[in-house]
Amino acid sequence: MNGKLYIVGIGPGGAEHITPAAVHAIAASTLIAGYQTYLDFIPQLLGGKKLLSTGMMQEVERCRAALEAASAGEIVALVSSGDAGIYGMAGLALEMREALELDLEIEVVPGVSAVQAAASRLGAPLMHDFAVISLSDLLTPWPLIRTRLKAAAEADFVVALYNPKSRGRTTQLGEAGAIFRACRPATTPVGIVRNACRGDESLVITDLAGLAAAEVDMLSLVIIGNASTFIDGFGKMVTPRGYEVRTGTTPPLEKGGPGGISLPSNPPQSPFAKGGSENQTKARALFIGGTGSDVGKSVVTAGLCRLLKRRGYKVAPFKAQNMALNSAVTPEGGEIGRAQALQATACGIDPHTDMNPILLKPNSATGSQVIVAGKALGNMSVSEYHRFKPQAFAAVEAAFARLQTQYELVILEGAGSIAEINLKTHDIVNLRAAQMAAAPVLLVADIDRGGVFAAIIGTIELLTPDERASIAGIIINRFRGDASLLTPGITAIEERTGIPVLGVIPWIKLQLPEEDSVALGRKPVAAQSQQSLRIGVIRLPHISNYTDFDPLEASAGVELLYISEASQLAGLDLLILPGSKSTIPDLFWLRQSGIARTIHNYRQAGGEIIGICGGYQMLGKMVIDPDSVESDLDLCEGLGFLDVTTILTGEKQTHQVAGSALAGAAQLGLGQDDVVSGYEIHMGETTIGPLAQPLLRLTMRSGCTVVVNDGAISADGRVWGSYLHGLFDNDAIRQPLLSRLRQKRGLETVEDKVASNLESELDRLADHLQTHLDVERILTLLVPPGGPG
Repeated sequence: MNGKLYIVGIGPGGAEHITPAAVHAIAASTLIAGYQTYLDFIPQLLGGKKLLSTGMMQEVERCRAALEAASAGEIVALVSSGDAGIYGMAGLALEMREALELDLEIEVVPGVSAVQAAASRLGAPLMHDFAVISLSDLLTPWPLIRTRLKAAAEADFVVALYNPKSRGRTTQLGEAGAIFRACRPATTPVGIVRNACRGDESLVITDLAGLAAAEVDMLSLVIIGNASTFIDGFGKMVTPRGYEVRTGTTPPLEKGGPGGISLPSNPPQSPFAKGGSENQTKARALFIGGTGSDVGKSVVTAGLCRLLKRRGYKVAPFKAQNMALNSAVTPEGGEIGRAQALQATACGIDPHTDMNPILLKPNSATGSQVIVAGKALGNMSVSEYHRFKPQAFAAVEAAFARLQTQYELVILEGAGSIAEINLKTHDIVNLRAAQMAAAPVLLVADIDRGGVFAAIIGTIELLTPDERASIAGIIINRFRGDASLLTPGITAIEERTGIPVLGVIPWIKLQLPEEDSVALGRKPVAAQSQQSLRIGVIRLPHISNYTDFDPLEASAGVELLYISEASQLAGLDLLILPGSKSTIPDLFWLRQSGIARTIHNYRQAGGEIIGICGGYQMLGKMVIDPDSVESDLDLCEGLGFLDVTTILTGEKQTHQVAGSALAGAAQLGLGQDDVVSGYEIHMGETTIGPLAQPLLRLTMRSGCTVVVNDGAISADGRVWGSYLHGLFDNDAIRQPLLSRLRQKRGLETVEDKVASNLESELDRLADHLQTHLDVERILTLLVPPGGPG
């Protein structure tokens, strides 16, 4: 007569975790079979029993022996740790019974699985849909494991990884981590439990960014959270039972075939996309993201700031990290991106460093000056900055928290594309910032560059399900023509994504400061009219703050040209050397390009030259760099047009300033009673020699009374320079300059008034958005005005 085979899961190993059913099955058996390590967990149950033990990786032999013993009449318990039906012996025993055609009773007795044990020690990470994947490729080909990992990551499952690493298998966990980092934020919680519920248990809670450095072996189980998993105040890992509990988001979209996502014809919408609901908490922040760089995020943000200010909100702008050519100085003397200063003006408030806590100013192909909370921290390479990111994000969180205590609504701006999957691991400015702020996202796409529908769909499909659910609406920007022609495309976007298109913004000519290097590519390089003044700005490789010259560009009868070749200097009425983030390298470029020689010829022919900040330093005799602030050279010869010498220093001067003209400035048409203002951003001290005169006397710096001379002018008055950015915003500087240049050319007098002013342009922008956006739908996402703040 045949015996019986119990397949028994004994749990993690301790007697307290073995189920009564498992104890009963072992007690009823005459022979206990198992891997010796597992038998060692239950010595109290083995008294008087026959034992059949084998080593690791001898599962088939062990199972066959157990089946044969049971067929011969023994009552056999074949034990596994955890649950025998999860990576245990149950499946193998049932397969072999079928293959051997045995008439044998088999009963599977469940146990506490390793994934359950590990989850219990971490908190509650498995409270929503989860997947269990073994990284062992002994029985499953690694390409298939990789496919399963990618599918689980994209579908936003919590994922438990068995067999994560062994002595002979060391790379699979790293590859798995990379797959998940491509789909989830680097801050996604990860729990690692070794020997769960055993005497030598150890556990670590980290995140995807820290997984690679964590200690993991074959006795460890790794649990990777989904988009809603968080670490609570007691250090426990929690995945909410329903997505709506924590984030208000919908379940992940279903996956299609090998091509990726198959979006349903009526996809589920997030509460944000629906415009909110009675049960949804209204947001105190709004995030403006983009499908790419230079799609108009900064301008749309500024326009919404002004529009919502007019709707009664106490509103402030915020950009976690900005990489900009053009910066501004706050009243307290901190440096931030020019766009955030503009947006602050749109809000009717002074700019503050909390509005842009991290500013990067590229000074090489692979590195930038890093400015934190308005002050230069130093230069960092890309890899150095990536290592600094945790500290950077801490500064971001602190700055945003301070803003939210002062304002009832904060409008955040992203950087580049929100779907840069190669950068997502290190993201602190896009959707990670939106998540931090609990902000619905408006996605801006530029139709003027072409391919707008592909850009929108592609961006959304590269997002994780939870990221998609944060998108509240889509804005199509810079359209030229009849907007009704876009109706089929808009309908397709809305049907495919479930996200509404909130408006099509027609192209509009605005005279607002720009900060992106992409905008320089749109600047003219050749004059169009013989009757206009021609002012040339050298487009230095490391040009900075080219918005200094916007008032000249906006003046009637002026053509402002950005030149990068020596031949383009011909016919100029005025040449300007702008600011530079790397004065010495840009001086070398001027010489190597031949432009320096052409500038000398231009000067000898009677041309007028102005240098601002770094350009002012270049006009001097020498730039000295004893501390290698910019290069390995101790000194570099300047162009020699001004009798000044500059020593570069490590301490950066950033101030809003005001002052008045000195006697030397009379040659430029300035009276000594004329008050001028601007701002300083420079690293260096400049000394004036006897052949030059100082230009201005500063009497205020960052709100403090000072007496400091600034700038220099040559004896003949045709070359001058200053450290002050924003000089040409002063009528006392700009008007006599343009008038004198017109007289020299014999041109008719033109009333020198800037074509528009900043306030009127911001109002015009807000009116434009009010006309072409579904503003009321946007307002349904937000707290009403007059709330906290």
